[in-house]
Amino acid sequence: MFRRFTAIAIFLTITVHTNAQTAANDSTPYVRSELFCGVDLNYADVNFMRLYNLLINLTPGFKLHVGEDWQFAVQAWLPVMNDGYNKRYDLYRLNMAVASKEFHFDEIKQHFKASAGLFSRERWGADLKWMYPLTNWLLLNAQTGVTKHWTLAADLHSNYESDFDGDWVLTGTVGANVYLTPWDTECRISGGRYINKDYGVQFEVMRHFRHTTVTAFAEYHEKGDDKYSRQQTAGGFKVIVMLPPYKDNSKKKFVVRPASNFRLTYIAQSDGVSMRTYNTDPEENERVLPMRVAWGTGNLK
Repeated sequence: MFRRFTAIAIFLTITVHTNAQTAANDSTPYVRSELFCGVDLNYADVNFMRLYNLLINLTPGFKLHVGEDWQFAVQAWLPVMNDGYNKRYDLYRLNMAVASKEFHFDEIKQHFKASAGLFSRERWGADLKWMYPLTNWLLLNAQTGVTKHWTLAADLHSNYESDFDGDWVLTGTVGANVYLTPWDTECRISGGRYINKDYGVQFEVMRHFRHTTVTAFAEYHEKGDDKYSRQQTAGGFKVIVMLPPYKDNSKKKFVVRPASNFRLTYIAQSDGVSMRTYNTDPEENERVLPMRVAWGTGNLK
């Protein structure tokens, strides 16, 4: 386990060091960093003795941009309140440590993002995303990854978790986005194989406002094996609010700011298992495309 974690750390260190030197030879201020923090709020209506179980974490993070679309990102979860959730969430937890690189072939409208490291949802491995803006209203996309379980957490009382074991899982999804510019409305359909080895498809309708996106979605997935995952359908809504400052800080070498967005999700008939996936960026959300592509919300000011 220690050798695997060391190998990842060496890979990330070499990646950042090599490309930081490359950027330093350019007059453009490529090398820049961002320090940010948000709040992660979880609640579940599963206890008859009180209205909700509550779990609140601070989510400090750091991003280092080293030029040529390279990025290194790390994020931790610091527990603030745990009322009803498993006691393992009382530990200070590393949530993400990822190196990523974007590849843009504008002449043929092909865009890729490769990521490696420790992803969210306690998955680590490698991931590749692809986007193809076929027209100004149609975007094709796909994602594939190979990951396994990990966890790294501790507190001030000698309690800890450390695990880089489990089976490798191959995941993959394909989808299409349709953007209706006159109404700033977007429709998305996607489906594939997810981290719990289940298959499903999702349809989502999104209404974009200046700094907010409201969505409604429906899911259909295969039935699980246990009593908690017998439903084959689920649905709900999401609200993604982009937080200030809204100005472009890409020319500054160091920025301190709040997290880029606050996200609220409600899922009816969720079994907590089906159609789960990971993020490769600590601020990844449905409103913003996961790479720099001038399409849809990538054109919004």
